[in-house]
Amino acid sequence: MNSRSFGWRVLASHALAALAALILASAAYAEKGKLRERLTPDVMAVVYPGAEQLGPEEGSPPAIAVYKGDKVVAYVFSTLDIIAAPGYSVTPFDVIAGVDIGGRITGAKVVFHREPYIYHDAVRQPLLDTFLAREAGLPLRGGATMLPPDFVAGATISARAMRGAILDTARLVLSARVARTAVTAPTLDLEGFSLMSWDELLAEGAVVRRRITSGDVAAALAKAGASEAVLDVPLGKPDDLYIEVFTGLVTPPAIGGNLLGLRNFEEYWRRTPGGGQAIVVASNGPYDYLGSKHYREADGHRFDRLRVVQDGRTFSFVHDDYQRLGTGATEGIRAQQNAGLFALPASARLDPVKPWQLEILVNGSGATAPANPVTVAFPIEYKMPAAHILMPDEPPVAAWVEAWRDARVNIAILAVLLTVLTAIFVCQARLSHSRVAHRLVRNGFLLVVLVWLGWTAGIQFSIVNVINYVQAPFRGFGIGFYLAEPLMVMIAAYTLVSMVLIGRGVFCGWLCPFGALQELLAQVARAIGLPQWNPPAALEKRLWLGKYVAAVVVLALVLTAIDGSGATTEIEPFKTAITSKFTRAWPYVFYAGALLAIGLFSERAYCRFLCPLGGILAFLDRLHLIDLLKRRPECGNPCHLCERSCPVSAIEKSGKIVTAECFQCLDCQVEYYDDKRCPPLVQAKRRGDVKSGAEVPVAAAVAALRGPFLVPHRRPAGHPRSCP
Repeated sequence: MNSRSFGWRVLASHALAALAALILASAAYAEKGKLRERLTPDVMAVVYPGAEQLGPEEGSPPAIAVYKGDKVVAYVFSTLDIIAAPGYSVTPFDVIAGVDIGGRITGAKVVFHREPYIYHDAVRQPLLDTFLAREAGLPLRGGATMLPPDFVAGATISARAMRGAILDTARLVLSARVARTAVTAPTLDLEGFSLMSWDELLAEGAVVRRRITSGDVAAALAKAGASEAVLDVPLGKPDDLYIEVFTGLVTPPAIGGNLLGLRNFEEYWRRTPGGGQAIVVASNGPYDYLGSKHYREADGHRFDRLRVVQDGRTFSFVHDDYQRLGTGATEGIRAQQNAGLFALPASARLDPVKPWQLEILVNGSGATAPANPVTVAFPIEYKMPAAHILMPDEPPVAAWVEAWRDARVNIAILAVLLTVLTAIFVCQARLSHSRVAHRLVRNGFLLVVLVWLGWTAGIQFSIVNVINYVQAPFRGFGIGFYLAEPLMVMIAAYTLVSMVLIGRGVFCGWLCPFGALQELLAQVARAIGLPQWNPPAALEKRLWLGKYVAAVVVLALVLTAIDGSGATTEIEPFKTAITSKFTRAWPYVFYAGALLAIGLFSERAYCRFLCPLGGILAFLDRLHLIDLLKRRPECGNPCHLCERSCPVSAIEKSGKIVTAECFQCLDCQVEYYDDKRCPPLVQAKRRGDVKSGAEVPVAAAVAALRGPFLVPHRRPAGHPRSCP
């Protein structure tokens, strides 16, 4: 081990010890407790609008009761006070939310967070507020989410973590205060009740509606081959209403109690045999779904104009199953022309949590054969809303499992992208033989990284990730924290392995969206003739130190909580140029634009001289963790063409590549194999010592030494050790 390598290792050990001390010394948590002081009018307007009175903060877990009159109707709580869950940042956020007695979220608002891609972001913060506000009405047991986490574009992990924290905390608060029936299978909720209007019942799907016109009936008869049928109720004009039907299962108190009134609802069930179900049917229009046969004993007192169907089984009704509802009210079920209840005994075995359909039967007889009956059915589909179904208490799906499940397509795309990159490095020697092929492959890959990985998927590995990953063990976060963002995990793992084996250039040169943007813009700049500047070697080595200094400053300020908000991480323009796509406030856009403008005249200037993430990766690269795979033979030619061809000056005059500063663009290899530009190859070709594009045999021992991923500075046949 040489003295330089030993020096880097000693420096690394001291740096890691200092880093651990910084992490342990940091504390950027929001203040817990005193929930009542945080319940400002603005917060309460979102969490529980219309609250008449608040109780004291009490109980375990702590919460504040919300009163209407003298009854407790909900509880308000803080996620920070109860579970202190973190989001994308390791600093726990504080979301204040409410849950009503029936187990529904009443509203939620974040009052504190340090989520890096949302904090002080004029676009994402309102999106997050909307996302949390739309959680209102979400049942704790079952039910679909109101908005997907990716609604908060670029901050999906934060949104998912906050939503999960709200639900987890609400369950803890409610289970400690309200006894609820334990179930082992989906079960109809026969206890819960909350006031709901007629419009809310319709919107929820607790009551469903279908409008049938004369034209609909005529079309159904024509399809059945009975266009000339004589109907019990004649048809009108095609657009005329024939019947408008409303139906729903009224067994749950939350539905039946609101439709009938609680007193009438309870009286009805006292007179009805236990274990059965009840369906409400109401209608408007000339066609009466009741008919007249149910009055006649000769017809078996049957209702011949409606029936219920579930899973291929048909349920019919007789007169004793029916109870008429008074009509003439101004709204609700009683505001319809006809309304009634139809009971199904327990022996009928209608499953209330499974979908069923009410069929309205339009009856008639054949025009030429009156004895031949004609019937067409019009189904009204019904499914019990999830809010009225009790679900078994199952362990909630971990946020990271949900994240990987939701990102299946993007995971597959990224896996293909990383496989292609691996193939590029495995086949780099062959690729380097063609300047056109190399340029097409490289530019195409960079374009995909910029447009899909960066601007579409929103994945930009940065120092923020490094800080969070390093802090997590000291804050007690488990493996789920690291796995919360699938694509970032894949990029981080690939970067770590490739950096150890090859160098930082695999990520910085190929997988960094901002780096791709810089390089593509630099190519445009050269194509239009903008002057290019590379500092002299001595000055450049001093400028390289800039990224190391930037990394140390950011880590020191953020990890010691001197910069608790992480403002110093804004030295990276990634959030502005990639994640936010330049939609932030003008100072951030100006800064990112200035760095890109500088890169037009000096390729990848930011990556080379200022990027703190690049500084961390370059520092680890300089440790030469696996020296064997990072050794590169030197060309030995004094022409220095490869050095001059390197856009970032990572090749010294000796021909040695400084791997910590190399972006693995393969440009130097293209020069090395170009028999039209490389002086030794040009002379050898003139002498006829080597054919253009000929394959070069490589000794097996040398190939084994370098490994499959290395820059293969192979010397073609006839390539002299030095220029004559």
